[in-house]
Amino acid sequence: MITRILVATDASPASNRAIDFAADLAAKYKASLSVLHVIREMQLPEELRAMAEVEKLEGSRSDVMKFVAKKILHDAELRAQKKGASDVHTNVAEGDPANVILDHAKAIGVDLIVLGTRGLGTVKSMMLGSVSRKVTNLAEVNCFIVRG
Repeated sequence: MITRILVATDASPASNRAIDFAADLAAKYKASLSVLHVIREMQLPEELRAMAEVEKLEGSRSDVMKFVAKKILHDAELRAQKKGASDVHTNVAEGDPANVILDHAKAIGVDLIVLGTRGLGTVKSMMLGSVSRKVTNLAEVNCFIVRG
C-alpha cells in the first residue's frame, strides 16, 4: 500500500512530469505527497540569476536561492493539487541532492520516491553524476523514475 510519496523537483520539465505522476498516484491511493526542492552547493545558474533580476531580488546567493526554492515549491504544490493530490507538503533543503533526498525519505517514512530524469545516457550520467541513479541505487524504498 502506498501511503506517503516523496517527489523531488528542480522545476525542470522532467521533474514537472514526475510531480504529475506522483500527484496522480497520491490522488488514487489517497496518499500524502511531500514535494522536496534541494538547493545545491554550487554557482547560481544563469536562469536563476535572471529570475532574481525579474523579481528585483537583491541579497546573498542564499537569499536568492531560498526565494527561488519557495517559488518552485509553490508552483509544484499547485500543480499537484490540480492533479488531485489533496495532502501536499513542501520542503526545501540544502546540500547534495541525492543524499538530501535519501535522508528526507527516511526521515518522513515514505513508501515511494518519484524522480524525473533527463535521460542523458550512460556515459554522460556517469561523468555528471546522476541524482536519480544514486537515489535508486541507495534507497531503501521503491523508486519510480519518470523519463524526460
